[in-house]
Amino acid sequence: MNTQITKNMKKLLLIGAVFVGLTANSQTVTIEKTEYPYYDIFEWKGMGGILLSKDPAGNSKQINMTLVGSQPTSIWDQKFTPRNEDYYFISSENARYVYFLHNLNPELGKIYFAQLNSAGNVKATSVSLSSAIKKLGDYNVDELELRNVVVTDKALVHQFRYHNKKEKSYTEIATFITHHNMLVYAVELGTISEELLKLEKASHWRYIGFDGDKIAFASHESDNKAASWAVNIYSSKGELLEGKTVKSPGNKFMGITNIGFGTTGAYHLNNNEDANQALLTFHDNTFYASGVMNDNNQSVLHLFELKEGEWHELNKTVVETVIGKKGIQLGIYPLNEGLGYHLVTGGSNTTTVLKFDQSAAVVNPFTEKTVYNPSRILVAENKTLFAVTLPDGILFFNLDELKKDGSVEFEFKAK
Repeated sequence: MNTQITKNMKKLLLIGAVFVGLTANSQTVTIEKTEYPYYDIFEWKGMGGILLSKDPAGNSKQINMTLVGSQPTSIWDQKFTPRNEDYYFISSENARYVYFLHNLNPELGKIYFAQLNSAGNVKATSVSLSSAIKKLGDYNVDELELRNVVVTDKALVHQFRYHNKKEKSYTEIATFITHHNMLVYAVELGTISEELLKLEKASHWRYIGFDGDKIAFASHESDNKAASWAVNIYSSKGELLEGKTVKSPGNKFMGITNIGFGTTGAYHLNNNEDANQALLTFHDNTFYASGVMNDNNQSVLHLFELKEGEWHELNKTVVETVIGKKGIQLGIYPLNEGLGYHLVTGGSNTTTVLKFDQSAAVVNPFTEKTVYNPSRILVAENKTLFAVTLPDGILFFNLDELKKDGSVEFEFKAK
């Protein structure tokens, strides 16, 4: 064979191999059109993106759902019908169920929702919280202040606050609706006096995370010399599994406002509370503390991990130095890769993640769509696109594809 021909063939084979390698790492996922155009998309972290479609004329309230992942076609298609125009998508990392709540606050004691599990099965129902809460005392559920709604692996959890004006105290109450049989359990998390709150010697109880059937809440305590958290961990049946004290990493944290972030009731309710200390998070059976300190005239967000009773700094990142009148506002959304944060200062409105593997923080601009796209916190590339991290790669979607007739396309980049 001619030597020159052989060289040319080798070049062609090499070019072909490179092309195959590039295209093998990136592929187009085409989702065919449904009866109505796709108008929105939510991420179910670890599962994929849920495309939503409905009748644009409004003749039907039914919402169709199409789950998209790394497969060339949709994984499943389902539907639900909201009671009202508004509904609330509630999800969490490591929870095998998501909920479309028709109402956040109870209506005559009832919560109405559509429950969706990882297999694509939908259950539409309502559950009354009244009986379970009345077992705790003379409480009227419709007069309680709702502070948060979260989904854990075993239950849908509501946290309420009762203000006893006569006793000048606040009592926090949690209810647990179990996923499988929709039974309701209720507990009193604790009572804090107005005086201790005013003196900043104690904080309201706050949901801090879950692991399996462990659902954790914490209240910060301080005597100006040492700070700690009182922690109560419950099962989905309201059983107190553990009550403990977790010491704080220190007293040098800057004051912040804790804001709701992610697909939780606290975000939808726009709830926030001042916190003159670090914030405790419970994730994957581990306690983490997050707080802002002044390090060499820089505001730095620190992430600590509790190991064998001692705090160890795990990661950190510099916070925007221009602090506005509202100070630093910080929301936390736990992810398996790290803790995701929504940071609002006088000069910026961003998301970031402090990763457990100690790699560099990723900073992205915050948009309302970020709330429904937790992977966007993690992914540095293609910042304008909807991003879904999956075990075998990243799925990207251009939001301009929405509301158009015909099929839509995703780009999947394999690892």
